[in-house]
Amino acid sequence: MENQDRDEMHSCVIKLRVNPQKRREKVYIGCGAGFGGDRSLAALKLLQRVKELNYLVLECLAERTLAERYQVMVSGGDGYDSRISDWMSLLLPLAMERRICIITNMGAMDPCGAQEKVLEIAGSLGLRVSVAVAHEVIDTKSGPEKSYLSEGGVSTYLGAAPIVECLEKYQADVIITSRVADAALFLAPMVYELGWNWDDLKQLAQGSLAGHLLECGCQLTGGYFMHPGDKYRDISFPQLLDLSLPYAEISYDGNVCVAKAEGSGGVLNAYTCAEQLLYEVGNPSAYVTPDVIIDLQDVTFHPLCSSKVLCTGAKPSAALVPDKLLQLVPKDCGWKGWGEISYGGYECIKRAKAAEFLVRSWMEEVFPGVNHHILSYIIGLDSVKATNIDDSASWWKASEDIRLRMDGLFELREHAIQFAREFTALYTNGPAGGGGISTGHKKEIVLEKQLSRS
Repeated sequence: MENQDRDEMHSCVIKLRVNPQKRREKVYIGCGAGFGGDRSLAALKLLQRVKELNYLVLECLAERTLAERYQVMVSGGDGYDSRISDWMSLLLPLAMERRICIITNMGAMDPCGAQEKVLEIAGSLGLRVSVAVAHEVIDTKSGPEKSYLSEGGVSTYLGAAPIVECLEKYQADVIITSRVADAALFLAPMVYELGWNWDDLKQLAQGSLAGHLLECGCQLTGGYFMHPGDKYRDISFPQLLDLSLPYAEISYDGNVCVAKAEGSGGVLNAYTCAEQLLYEVGNPSAYVTPDVIIDLQDVTFHPLCSSKVLCTGAKPSAALVPDKLLQLVPKDCGWKGWGEISYGGYECIKRAKAAEFLVRSWMEEVFPGVNHHILSYIIGLDSVKATNIDDSASWWKASEDIRLRMDGLFELREHAIQFAREFTALYTNGPAGGGGISTGHKKEIVLEKQLSRS
């Protein structure tokens, strides 16, 4: 097992590659996870079903999960994804047997700690594994020393370059990153294997398109798409159960095909591709990634069969590459307290409104003036609607199963704790027929966005 030297890790500054080598005519990259709560068994099935795979990317880090890891780390816990042990225990044996490199951003706030954990897991499995780390290096204010944990938890969205350098220097079996742009996790092995350089912008645009389509996993192959009664989106339960995670075939000239395992369930077509294409894209003419700014306006999808789609038309925008990178800065927002309770049957909404009134009044008795920190809504009535519902609306009477949710964001921990206590008091002090109370409180840290010179 190898723990690569940390003095080799580098920042996000991109330099042109020197004499890049084309190692393959085509590279096959699979998505093994599209978010932190994804299914590891689905990743194993992709490895088993698709023999051509060269790389498996586990995209498990969002801004929400990064904030959670920061909170855990400052409290003395692990700053990396706690599920990395489960994922690696399941996937490493087959990946090593098939010589498939795993790339993952499970390193979160502490990729070096994640590196040590993967080496520990590999050792317990009797595997000799090379594990490299790609993340930002911070120049300390005190001198020439380097820091591998960013000051104050600030994270920069890095591009593909640090991962490519890990592949060039170490030919690692596993590469662990911190906050890297999602598409860049997939772009890196394309650049390395196909001999692209950082000024091959047409190929980088197509490669980033492939990464963007893959990054959310089964969202490309029928997940979060099925809708009964819609002839374009109605998928049977068994077909939905047998979703295949997606993979892509990328050639040297930038030709991109996305695919799912032959004979698997779900659906992969122009509709699922278009849905994923627009995911989190603010300006289709200038979709900004750290490696290239992409114009997606002319992207077209051409189904080749029921399990493969050709993707064309991505190109560099007029701005070409960004001059600033996105950073995430932790912000302390105080303490959050919450509570939920269910009501059903006749006039259940009025009983929920009574419960809300009581909790607000009780809080005002103990801590005057905190009511403006509390939000309330009724799940099953107005929790996902953009407008307020009139008290006399007909659906008040039609609703027979609802759940009151109240959230408070307070300056002091004691306020959040008291809020949870007052909510629990609804059991014996509130309206009739309430049940299933759940409450909690936690420190609330969010990640604010800012731009920094690359």
